[in-house]
Amino acid sequence: MHAPIILVALLVLGGLAYLLIPPLRQRIGWAVAALALISPATVYGSVLTGEMFADYTFGEGKWTDAVEQHQNYGWWLLWTLVALVPVWFLFAGLDRGRRAALQRNGAAPAPAADEDSETPAGADDPAATGRKVIMFIIGLVAFALLALAAYLLFKSGHSGADMVWGATVQQ
Repeated sequence: MHAPIILVALLVLGGLAYLLIPPLRQRIGWAVAALALISPATVYGSVLTGEMFADYTFGEGKWTDAVEQHQNYGWWLLWTLVALVPVWFLFAGLDRGRRAALQRNGAAPAPAADEDSETPAGADDPAATGRKVIMFIIGLVAFALLALAAYLLFKSGHSGADMVWGATVQQ
């Protein structure tokens, strides 16, 4: 089953675009959110069907080292994607709050700044600074998880290709 190769790759590319290009967030947010939910399910299905195929091919508990390594990459990819889901939706929720606050500020007249106040004129979002810091930290975690998912996807695909084509190429 090769659906995870396409879906996880799309998740990584879309996720990086979402994190690094804020103007795109509103346009691609739902697609990336759907990929964040669907990708772990496809990886799980692939791992389970791969295990069944390996049991059928080699016998239960008699897998080669290459098959076990391929399976381990699949499990690590699955758990990386599972860890990404709450991180992703937390970041997206904070971004939605940020956009809503910006929209409120744009629609309302700017209040005059007080001399004693540390809040600039036109800012009615008391959580703006804290939200930016939290979004930066969660964005770094999401970026790291996306990078790890890309690495594990590559390693899993490469180990699978080596099992199938390695013997053919080396002959």
